[in-house]
Amino acid sequence: MTTFVKVKGVKRWRHPKTKRWYAYHRASGKRLNAEFGTAEFFQELAEIERASKIAAPTPGTLGLVIHEYLRSPDWSALRPATRISYEKAFRVLAPLNDMPLVRTDRSFVFALRDKKLLPKHGVWLANYCVTVLSILFKFATDRGWMKVNPLAERVKKIRQPRENGAGNRPWSEAECHVVLDRAPAHIRLPIALAMCAGLRRADFLTITLASVRNDQITIRTSKRGVPVAVPIHPILADAIAHRPRSNSDILCVGARGEPWTAMGFNASWGKFRRALEAEGVIGRGLTCHGLRHTLGTRLREAGADDRTIADILGQRSTSMARHYSENATLPDHAKALVSGLNLTGKGVAELSTLTD
Repeated sequence: MTTFVKVKGVKRWRHPKTKRWYAYHRASGKRLNAEFGTAEFFQELAEIERASKIAAPTPGTLGLVIHEYLRSPDWSALRPATRISYEKAFRVLAPLNDMPLVRTDRSFVFALRDKKLLPKHGVWLANYCVTVLSILFKFATDRGWMKVNPLAERVKKIRQPRENGAGNRPWSEAECHVVLDRAPAHIRLPIALAMCAGLRRADFLTITLASVRNDQITIRTSKRGVPVAVPIHPILADAIAHRPRSNSDILCVGARGEPWTAMGFNASWGKFRRALEAEGVIGRGLTCHGLRHTLGTRLREAGADDRTIADILGQRSTSMARHYSENATLPDHAKALVSGLNLTGKGVAELSTLTD
């Protein structure tokens, strides 16, 4: 049995699915990246503690709000994947830590987003930083540190330029077919989970073998904790049957049978996708998240209502179901759902040829 020495000022957390341990600096909420207990780990811890003492937040500033937020139950309640995204926004906003809250009015936030964040960091991160600021401002307003929350009224997000295509756009039938046809088994399985079950990356990389039973995928989504049970489509059944040999209880594994890391999967998927783009057999802009839109679109075209689409995609609200199926065209007669969906333009009898 493995035991761990407690380190003062460090909180450890174990992911329930991947069984991996993560370490956080309690005072600042920052995650330590070095392996626990190594010399590099203690060096990183010392640097974080030194930086925390040197950069003690000034009262009445955004830095103080972030400092207190990281020590609050609000932060503790966030899922690890969400914390990582917040930390990215905190790093981008770090130059504003000494800025007095009284100067952060609504016009300042819009100028910050449009003139500073957008040109340097792109659409997604510019929008996300504003989202994080709205949460921080509400946190500060609730505690009397700000008289008015300048972002209490919803901020309309910047849209991706039309020439770049819609973000996370649905895949065409031809694109679904060529990716499944050309992908090696270790990439095909995660793609099939996203395509046929609508799973996000955080879920399809951590789903276990135990979640596959009785001809369906049963999980609780990592983002919203919503229970989802989706019938196994023939495409997914074929991908599972050709899963690389592995002793891991994680369903999706790399070519050597080890569970994927998010970074490892992104690198392999990106290299494979760019090769297909260079051949001209797929269009630009394919993302794994776009496959949720693909599934939502196909479900809508098959006659599914908003509630059904929301249940399959693990959404609490039907408004998000409409978002994921906004490109669908409703037919006169509804077709079979989920297990009978035609995702690649090929008949069920032809699916076995994808891996031959």
